[in-house]
Amino acid sequence: MLVFRIEKKKYQSTYPPLGSRFANGRWSTKDMWVVDTSENIALAKLETLANSGSRIPQNRYVLTLEIDDDTPLAEIAINDLPQNWHDYPYPKQLAEIVKDIMDSRLYVGVVVPSIQSPREKNILLFPEHPEFGRYVSKLDETDEYFDPRLK
Repeated sequence: MLVFRIEKKKYQSTYPPLGSRFANGRWSTKDMWVVDTSENIALAKLETLANSGSRIPQNRYVLTLEIDDDTPLAEIAINDLPQNWHDYPYPKQLAEIVKDIMDSRLYVGVVVPSIQSPREKNILLFPEHPEFGRYVSKLDETDEYFDPRLK
């Protein structure tokens, strides 16, 4: 499976990306190293726009990762989530659910619904899992442009 992450070019030399360690998110807290990816580039773009404030993102690239078909991934369905899962600020319970999955060491990542498009999926990867490098490979980095009309 191919997954995609849009990242700032100034962090292009850092792999796996470290961004989650510096800010709380819907699915993680600063103390958790999680690489947020999406099942397609358009969703990755939408997620980036949702987190960019009022500015059009610039100087970005798409990181393409390949996840082996036999990778142990947990999956969280919308029915498994609290009713307020889409709220902002984020319900703390969401990061707790992901932390429990991460701490189990049974999974290299978890598939979650996207708040931007709940029928689509984001894949949260756990770089600290001992077998991360066995299951996840970096394939490509490509510059990504955001059309100013998007905001």
